[in-house]
Amino acid sequence: MVEYVSLATGVACGIAIGWLLKQGRISRALSHVSKTPVPVTPHGQHKLVLVVRMDLKMGKGKIASQCSHATLAIYNRALAEASADLKKWQRTGQAKVVVKTDDEQSVLDIEEKAREAGLLTALVCDAGRTQTAPGSITVLGVGPAPASLLDQVTGHLKLL
Repeated sequence: MVEYVSLATGVACGIAIGWLLKQGRISRALSHVSKTPVPVTPHGQHKLVLVVRMDLKMGKGKIASQCSHATLAIYNRALAEASADLKKWQRTGQAKVVVKTDDEQSVLDIEEKAREAGLLTALVCDAGRTQTAPGSITVLGVGPAPASLLDQVTGHLKLL
């Protein structure tokens, strides 16, 4: 008996959805949701830059994980130290740009330049359980901050 009630309910729902689709009511309701623009960071707005060391030969998943660590670390610092920049970054699409560099020294040099420019930074040091040696600096997070300021420090780096 329960199977027949479930079957009848399923058929009734299918008929109702089909009728609503035919009338255009569902598509009109969904058109507002599906066409809502996702905010894109215009040139000159705020962004976050993630600088990845390529000499470590990390896999794609490892890079994604390390970038996630850097994003969370820099977000937490920004909550405490740069709430205005954080809010502007959040309002303009939370742009994240991932760039690459050759080795640890270049990461440290970029971090120094970023700090001299008054930018927030966060270095990620890996625990060394999978692909890298313990304590390896894998990613540097810089920002969030005005794109023009970040470009002065990281603009020379190529996208990953």
